[in-house]
Amino acid sequence: MEEIVIAEDDLRLLEKRFGSAVRLMGPWNSDGTFGYLSVRLSVIRKAAEDLANADVNLSWLTCMPESNQPFLEMLYTFGSALVVAIVAAYREESPHSRALAPSVSPKAAEPRSLVRTAAA
Repeated sequence: MEEIVIAEDDLRLLEKRFGSAVRLMGPWNSDGTFGYLSVRLSVIRKAAEDLANADVNLSWLTCMPESNQPFLEMLYTFGSALVVAIVAAYREESPHSRALAPSVSPKAAEPRSLVRTAAA
């Protein structure tokens, strides 16, 4: 199965920018030391089709990329709408994920401010 692997450090950066919905884009895997999220290429293709955005460049999907950089750049370009579309496509393709994961509203994937305020 072809998939993009997002290491825990990259996932944390995505989570800061797009919210916790990024953790629902695919299954979490761990070998006990390292953790990563895997996102199937078929899910990415389906999400891009569902967005119906002609600007989404999927040419990098024709061959397995050496790194996840093209995928991360695509996420940063298209933002929370793509995150929500990937989560929806993953749920469609993986019936067991629907039962385990809470529903994601578009608001859950909105960018978060990186500034924290202290409680008074």
